[in-house]
Amino acid sequence: MSHLVAVLLTVTQPVPPVAPVRGVVIDGFRAPACQRCAGHRGVTIATTTGTPVRAVSAGVILFVGQVARVLYVVEDIGRGARVTYGRLQGSNVVPGSTVAAGQVIGVSSHQLYLGVRVRGAYVNPLQFLGFTAGRLVGRGSVFVGR
Repeated sequence: MSHLVAVLLTVTQPVPPVAPVRGVVIDGFRAPACQRCAGHRGVTIATTTGTPVRAVSAGVILFVGQVARVLYVVEDIGRGARVTYGRLQGSNVVPGSTVAAGQVIGVSSHQLYLGVRVRGAYVNPLQFLGFTAGRLVGRGSVFVGR
């Protein structure tokens, strides 16, 4: 584990995260070389359309809306960390609402994008949230790998 990841992991909340969905990671995290450079700033998880998407941690909803005709929800989980849930089919939360870990915040399309920013820097969401590369190990033991 890199020193940066170790430092970033210290800002996570002590409560184990909840896996947002059950599915296989089909596109992993690729850190961009610069703020506007190419990369994949999160992970994409294959899932079934209409699957409930759960908040990975307790927090406050900052944004619900479309960006380039794609629905996103952004949650502030505290200590400078924000989680982005994308490619949603629908959402039942509004900005300013407080959510509990595991609370349904929306429904997925055939894929879910999951991203994490800490103090503005994108980090690997699987490592940051304490999930291993092969499977998400939140409440519910959600597989995201083979």
